[in-house]
Amino acid sequence: MKIIYTFLVRLCSLLFIWQKKSQISYLMSFGNNQDFVRQLAKQVNPRTLHVYYQKEVSESIVPLKNVANIRFSVLDNGPQLFLKVIPGLMRSKLIVIDNYFPFLGSLSKTKNIRISQIWHANGAIKEFGFNDPMTSQRTASDQIRFQRVYNAMDDIVVGSEKMADTFQLNYRLNGEQIRRLGYPRSDKFLNEKWIHKVQATFFENYPELKNKHLILYAPTYRKDSQFAFAPDFKNLQLPKNTILILRLHPHLQAMEKSWEERMPFITSIDAKITTDELLTVVETLITDYSSILFDYTLLKNARKIGLFTFDQLEFSKTVGLRSDFSTEFQSIVIKDVNQLTDFLAKSDNNQAMIEKLNYDWNQFNDGAATKRTINFLLKRSDL
Repeated sequence: MKIIYTFLVRLCSLLFIWQKKSQISYLMSFGNNQDFVRQLAKQVNPRTLHVYYQKEVSESIVPLKNVANIRFSVLDNGPQLFLKVIPGLMRSKLIVIDNYFPFLGSLSKTKNIRISQIWHANGAIKEFGFNDPMTSQRTASDQIRFQRVYNAMDDIVVGSEKMADTFQLNYRLNGEQIRRLGYPRSDKFLNEKWIHKVQATFFENYPELKNKHLILYAPTYRKDSQFAFAPDFKNLQLPKNTILILRLHPHLQAMEKSWEERMPFITSIDAKITTDELLTVVETLITDYSSILFDYTLLKNARKIGLFTFDQLEFSKTVGLRSDFSTEFQSIVIKDVNQLTDFLAKSDNNQAMIEKLNYDWNQFNDGAATKRTINFLLKRSDL
């Protein structure tokens, strides 16, 4: 089936290979680059920006529907791919992607088509690409297909040398595709106007949380879509005047309210308030393997961070962790509920670690990454 699928993608794209290249396309599998998409649409106006989105992020395109020159189409591997998506991409001078899309490796890409990756995360604790432990178990032909997708990328935009090295290693590239322009989504975390507006709106909606010490617990997404708390999590003890906000992956947010009902010390927040917005109001972040760790270090309200990695052994085997995980993050790793209770009870902050992570992972993130990236891509694409 994979061979047939690959052949059909190649054939379909060949049918449209001679079409004039004038379109701009964005392939969306995550909804957290909305600001970038909006700014890109403004820059290319009056041209139309075509956004091809996966059904899982349907809610994320709603705020973009008021932008006049954006058109939307569903992106899947069915007939729509061959009838609408591939013909559209073959008319494109610039294709921006936020993830790995397997069919791109079979696309009949010409020198007039530019594929640029704006990744969906600022940094990486989890492994991906060829460093994913599952990749080594795939067939040689599968691995060749993976490499074709990576090789099709003309630009890989990063916010740090750390992330540049990560992509070069995980994608097995020579590095000439890396663009050290800053990570566009980081701009908002350096925008004081946006931060103050978000904070004011949050406390208008939740006035009872004002003057409380707010902790955000935001575990990363697991591939099997399952979520389980650490053993004995119900025994967690919170300090006085402390609120623990639970924020799960968008696919699992419906579970937050039920967990609040089962564990009284958990507080759920309306899903309309995004995780990015929550980061601006909390003084402590508890995550595990999520890249929001690096976003949080950009904020002035960041006081304390911890990685609650009670399932580290299993996670490292199935998903994979950076080879330097144990050395780079050891000082903020929390292994069990008792350690988490002690960590939250301590009044001292780990500001030095926050500053180090910010220095290492936000090297090129200065609040102007979106403008730089769009200008670079449009110039290189002759748009």
